[in-house]
Amino acid sequence: MPKKQIAVYLRLSLEDTGANDESNSITAQRGIIAQFIQGQPEFASMKTVEFVDDGYSGTNFDRPGFRRMMAMVRSGDVSCIIVKDLSRFARNYIEAGDYLEHIFPYLGIRFIAVNNHYDSNQFIGTTGGIDVAFRNFMYEMYSVDISKKVKASQHMLMRNGRYVSHCPYGYTKIKGQKHHMVPDPETAPIVRDIFLWAIEGKKSTEIARILNEKHIPTPMQHKKLSRQGMDNDAMWSHQAVIRIIRDYKYTGAMVSFKCGNETIRAKVQKRYAPEDYVINEGMHEPIVTHDEYYAANDTLRKVKKYDVVRTDRRDRVYYCGHCGRRLRKTFGSDEYYSCATPLYIRDAPCAGIHWSRTNIEDVVFTTYKRQLQIVSEEYRRTVKEKQPDKLAPLRAQQKSLRVQLGGIGGKVASLYEQFRSDEISRNAFLEKKSALSEDRDRLQTELSRIEDEIESLLQKQEESNTAMNAIKNIAAAADEPDDKLRERMYDDIDRVIVFDNENLKIEWKFDVAFQFS
Repeated sequence: MPKKQIAVYLRLSLEDTGANDESNSITAQRGIIAQFIQGQPEFASMKTVEFVDDGYSGTNFDRPGFRRMMAMVRSGDVSCIIVKDLSRFARNYIEAGDYLEHIFPYLGIRFIAVNNHYDSNQFIGTTGGIDVAFRNFMYEMYSVDISKKVKASQHMLMRNGRYVSHCPYGYTKIKGQKHHMVPDPETAPIVRDIFLWAIEGKKSTEIARILNEKHIPTPMQHKKLSRQGMDNDAMWSHQAVIRIIRDYKYTGAMVSFKCGNETIRAKVQKRYAPEDYVINEGMHEPIVTHDEYYAANDTLRKVKKYDVVRTDRRDRVYYCGHCGRRLRKTFGSDEYYSCATPLYIRDAPCAGIHWSRTNIEDVVFTTYKRQLQIVSEEYRRTVKEKQPDKLAPLRAQQKSLRVQLGGIGGKVASLYEQFRSDEISRNAFLEKKSALSEDRDRLQTELSRIEDEIESLLQKQEESNTAMNAIKNIAAAADEPDDKLRERMYDDIDRVIVFDNENLKIEWKFDVAFQFS
């Protein structure tokens, strides 16, 4: 079994980062921690693995580097976490305290903050005391104060009509000027074409189709942004076109205060009413005139305002088998599922997908019942089959090896007594002692191997028991009435991949759990 590693965690807030790919502060943190590790003999043989969150706030734990580190912690690959100081770990004193006092001790993780002279090994069975709690509290108060100052500075720039967030598609930043933007020679003509096509009377879906046929990169593709969680190709849609046509910034005005965070930890921004926007005219070079902006917007279909009603979204599991997009729903006498891609790409293979909800759910439900029956039969078969006890022979070997190791200590003592009473010579004593030492090393190596094998087998048994319990619950559902099964059907479906009006593939959530057998 490989030795557990030391996790080195480095973090820097977004407002403190510079223009370089890796800030000097990250480099400084790395140097301080490396120097600390070099001065600790107990870490000499341990491998270090580094996790960096450069540009992420410490007021919450939603950071990619931190999440990767905790995944390794929970998998048992890390035994110690080292940070430069507690503020690099977190600035939320309540959650930071929860990690230091509950989560890490429970997981058996040693935590060291170098500059704070904090080592959790010094507080085994206790907490870090009021000193650590007070430090974490002060770090959070510091973050709140910095947040207010940064927000006030940003608001002043926004009220003066300066660009502070991101450039809309069609504009680009000027190197060396943080708060000014100019038309992008590559994308500004595309934005202008979109407005002119709308003025000509083309619908937003037609405009999107033209852009796709011309192979124009989408705004996300142009900015080279990753589409997290998306496994389908990017394409222009009518929503993207409408967003551009409705953006007043293309007239040369700066529109600010459209949304904002209510608190420093808010994960969702609040949208403000249009009458609360701050608009500064003539702040940058326009791409379209005001007349062109209003003319294009007048062609957009006016959508009647309505109250949003949250409905059951569990049926959002249907995906196109050709382009990978989730199927859209249209409504009539019944709900229908179809792919949006043919709206924007001519002759798309997805054009043949058009299922009513009634029909597709009947097909899926019939398959679901049959699948539950298979799971139920397999579960009963597995329970009946007596699984061999693989642990018993390993436990017997472990016990035998421990007895043999204990006997070697007695043999060495007896050998020493023989040497002291001149029953054997010094050379004979050293020779036999060396042989016993070799036997001890051999037995210890074998014992370590057996114990690693036992630990691995216990872990597999635990995983198997967890999977078995999950399958037991699924198997029990096979006897439920149809109305109950229809209610839980979508809970057991990962996704339904639809290829046409006759062929589809169902991926069940319990397929992974069922691999225990």
